[in-house]
Amino acid sequence: MSAIRDILGRRGRLLAEAEAQRRSLGESIAVCRGVLTVADRGIAWAGWLRARLYVVVAAVTAIAVLRPKLALVWSARVLALWRVGSLLYEVIKPGLRDRASG
Repeated sequence: MSAIRDILGRRGRLLAEAEAQRRSLGESIAVCRGVLTVADRGIAWAGWLRARLYVVVAAVTAIAVLRPKLALVWSARVLALWRVGSLLYEVIKPGLRDRASG
C-alpha cells in the first residue's frame, strides 16, 4: 500500500508542478501577445495589398499628381521601407510556410 501512496503523492506533486509551469508560460506569452498581434495584422495587410496592387498604384499616382513634392520626399522613405519589408518577409517566409501547412 505504501508504494501506491508514494506513486499518488508523486503524481500530485507532478500535477502541481505542471500547473505552475503552465501558468508561468501563459504569463510569459501574454507579454508577447500584443507584439505578435500587430505583426500578424501587418502580414495580413501586406498580403491583402499584394493581391490588390492596383490600390497601391492608384494611391501613389493620386499623391504624385496632387502633391509632387510630397511624393518626391516620401519616395526615398517608401523605397527604404520596401527593402526592409522584403528582407523581413524573406526571414519570416519559412515560418509562414510552416504555419500554413501545420
